[in-house]
Amino acid sequence: MTIARAYIEIEGSAHEKIECTFNPDKLTLTKVNNWPYQQATGRAMPHIGFGGGQPATLQLTLIFDTTEGGGDKDVRKVTDKLVKLMKTGERRNQAHTSSGAGSRNPQRRPRKCTFHWGTILVFEAALTRLVLDFVLFNSVDGTPVRANAQCTFTQVKDEDEFYKQNPTSGGRTGEQIVRLGPRETLDQVAYEAFGTTAMWRSLAAFNGIDDPLRMRAGDELLLPASVDDLKALG
Repeated sequence: MTIARAYIEIEGSAHEKIECTFNPDKLTLTKVNNWPYQQATGRAMPHIGFGGGQPATLQLTLIFDTTEGGGDKDVRKVTDKLVKLMKTGERRNQAHTSSGAGSRNPQRRPRKCTFHWGTILVFEAALTRLVLDFVLFNSVDGTPVRANAQCTFTQVKDEDEFYKQNPTSGGRTGEQIVRLGPRETLDQVAYEAFGTTAMWRSLAAFNGIDDPLRMRAGDELLLPASVDDLKALG
């Protein structure tokens, strides 16, 4: 079974994407409304009125690693795409005026983007904060090969629902994605998720894993909604 990886689609380019090496292990979605109040003399409770909403924000940490598959490329080739999302754009020529002279578009905003993660989330936004930590380097020349990107995306499109509801686009309701920790094994995952290590073979079958011994830290597993889904494979 192939697990969908999160990716960032960049505005204005249907083919330009930033693919995540590992899916995030935490998403923080924040929505704030303004409720201003006016003090009422002699009353314990002020007058409160709704002042409008603020855009939602999505905070997460993405991991990029170019050592996958035995490679050892410069991870900045990927992270530079995130940096570009923070930069102002080039001025673009608008249509010529009646006098024949071309005018300049004064807006130089960075490009917007859309964060996608399988059936979990589609979030159309602007990248408003970026912190890059380079955490692994080539021992020969110091080239960075792994980076953690702390990202804050700010909503740019008014949506009642951020979460995808189309059941044909991914896993069933209740399924979860987990990532293996250092030296963690399938039987440990089975015990933590379902209270028994006996389900590790069924968990491997559920994920299409032929050789559990070849799994390593960072690999992702899809957990079924209930242990009954695993028992059906046993």
